[in-house]
Amino acid sequence: MRRARSLALAALMLLAGAMPLAAQPVRLLVDTAYAPHHVPILTAVLRGHFQREGIDLLIEPGLGANMVAVLVGQRAFDIGHVTVPAAATAIAGGTPIRMVAVYQPRTTLAMVGLQGRVRLAAPKAVEGLRLGITPGTIDTTALTLFRRAHGIGISALTIVPTERGAKLVDLVAGRLDVVIGDGVTMRAALREQGLEPEMLDLAEQGVPLMGFGFVASQPFLEGNPALVKRALSALRAGFVDAAADPAGSCAAARPRFRMPGTDEACTAALGTFLGTVMAADAPGWGRQTVEAWRATIEALRTAGELQGTRPTSFYFTNNVLP
Repeated sequence: MRRARSLALAALMLLAGAMPLAAQPVRLLVDTAYAPHHVPILTAVLRGHFQREGIDLLIEPGLGANMVAVLVGQRAFDIGHVTVPAAATAIAGGTPIRMVAVYQPRTTLAMVGLQGRVRLAAPKAVEGLRLGITPGTIDTTALTLFRRAHGIGISALTIVPTERGAKLVDLVAGRLDVVIGDGVTMRAALREQGLEPEMLDLAEQGVPLMGFGFVASQPFLEGNPALVKRALSALRAGFVDAAADPAGSCAAARPRFRMPGTDEACTAALGTFLGTVMAADAPGWGRQTVEAWRATIEALRTAGELQGTRPTSFYFTNNVLP
């Protein structure tokens, strides 16, 4: 009888070892409504990379990078897709999050106009033009840094407060001469309408900010570092797949996640976006440097967006990179 019980117990233990562990839940919030720059993330979902990492993923679209930072800090989500300036400002203000990967080393913000209407050959070419910005957003920060880098007084600009969603419409209609916006998105949207953009990339014009990456809730990161690493591994695999097949990735993601536009426009925008990010199949994907963080922090201080003197190590970690 004792031997039989021992054999039964051994069999149960072997069976348990053969069964996969229950998937662990992770809640991921992206910065906005689904758009082409989310396709690598959505590809990771559709191709089962999270499942292979033992993750039961909940993914939702957000209402802007600043709100993502807040909600992850409140533990409504575990991981957030954000811009570095949004994360840095929140962290400096005491929000308990930390940047765990930055895959876009430079901001893609740009001054955007239309060829044939304006000529942005030099920074001071914006003087006197009707400039659309969305107050209280990264637009204000970028404009402050741009002006200071080139000695442009605020009185030399005609600033027109503009809702984020109205920038493109007002630019095309001629109510604005130039706007500050994401260069990748704006370029793709204008070309879809048969228009050619005239642009000044702000990363090359005295705006030393980093672009997109991922934050994690500090309590979640401290309690589940291996799980965060597995989530980043799944995301990285999605970037690899999207880069290998942009058209196929857009065609799969657009209907599943109700993304507006056409497959062709998505593919064009995704291709441009992928040209601004780290190669996901190369060593060092997502890695952050003290030098880049110092430049971003100092720029945000200069623009009056960040207070305090916390060390750079307070803002980020490379310890959970895949």
